[in-house]
Amino acid sequence: MELKEIILRRRSIRKFKAQEVSLDILNEITKYSLLAPSGRNSKPVELVIITDKNKIREIKKAREGAFSFLESAPACIVVTADEASSTWLSDASIVAAYIQLLCVDYGLGSCWGHAFERYQDGISVEESIKSLLSIPINYRVLCVIGVGYPDEIKDGHSLEEVNTAKLHHEKW
Repeated sequence: MELKEIILRRRSIRKFKAQEVSLDILNEITKYSLLAPSGRNSKPVELVIITDKNKIREIKKAREGAFSFLESAPACIVVTADEASSTWLSDASIVAAYIQLLCVDYGLGSCWGHAFERYQDGISVEESIKSLLSIPINYRVLCVIGVGYPDEIKDGHSLEEVNTAKLHHEKW
């Protein structure tokens, strides 16, 4: 599939089929995503692939409403990065975007659930996830991406949706 087609097809999928996603496919997606650019090529991003339904349910509890898509997700990928890098937030965001585009290329759906600087009942979502997954203290959790075979149909995007007033040339 051509990259432009992948971009047009990518939609947030919140309902997944009860079909497993093979570890081979999840490993391919994560390996390719780690080829994303990073500040000074520092590569501070590390990923945690989760397929255990009990762990996915526990992650969902960290941010009940916003992570509701995890209810049917057969897998998720937790995007983390070493906070020692001054560009960790941007670097992790690029990797997360690559993951979502790669999911489309593999016939999968995905949904990004934000964890960074989010709280549920006064408790840090990041800290809850870090504790659950034994993520080192110096790593930040940007997001959790639910991954699976879509159980909902959404129309693709089109270039007609682009507000060209947001495009500027040479100056604002």
